[in-house]
Amino acid sequence: MKHVWLFAALALMAVPAFAQVAQVNAHDYASFLTPDERDTLFKSGELTSFGSKPNDLPIWQKAPFAAAVRAALPERPSTIAAEGLFLLDLPKTQDRAEMDGKVLKAFTSFSTMKGLQVYSASLKKMETFIYDSYRVDSLENRSPLPDPELAAATEHAEFTLYQKEEQTGDVFSSMKLDVRDGYYTAVLNNLTGLRYLFFQLVAPKELTTLFVVVPVEDHLVLYGVTVANTPRFLGLERMKQSSFFYRMKALSTWFSGNLTR
Repeated sequence: MKHVWLFAALALMAVPAFAQVAQVNAHDYASFLTPDERDTLFKSGELTSFGSKPNDLPIWQKAPFAAAVRAALPERPSTIAAEGLFLLDLPKTQDRAEMDGKVLKAFTSFSTMKGLQVYSASLKKMETFIYDSYRVDSLENRSPLPDPELAAATEHAEFTLYQKEEQTGDVFSSMKLDVRDGYYTAVLNNLTGLRYLFFQLVAPKELTTLFVVVPVEDHLVLYGVTVANTPRFLGLERMKQSSFFYRMKALSTWFSGNLTR
């Protein structure tokens, strides 16, 4: 794994209210899945699928948050698409406001991405994914800024991020966060190209990663999808799919780790 962007964003719409969602347990919420898919999700904690474009991916299209995914993913050519549905432990909270604050904090503690590890499908081991990470004002003003302090009542926020990645080097990305009706969404889009060795792996704004977080009675349901348009070469599409998926999974691990801090 070694190529790509940073992290993806939150946007949401047309979904049930927080109180209604929170009173459903994870097993009932996952009723949109087939029995075999539910079995995989609850045994391993994750359910995944791969394709070349969003419409190849089956999980999001039948999920309650399908409208949020459709709205967040642009209609454009793509060669790689990967999705994952994960079950996370609920953070200890007293009410909706505290839940909002913890989830927003977990998604905006950008400096904690420094040293983030990712699984390498080619090396079959963990390796460093992100060497440095911080917020900046814009592409024009790239001086490091501290992690933001968002009020729990925040419904929308946007940031520009910098990451130094292992093989793609310096990458700047935008992140959009939204909180509506108890769902949280985070959308990441690369503002600069990702280069691997001597060629451009992903052009600017052609890598999008979306996370949707749904609090239910006994878990946080985390959905992630990443879509990229990359050059087709040497029949390596399957390896690139794995790399982009593990990149997204590393970010989901970063998010869940921040929740427990």
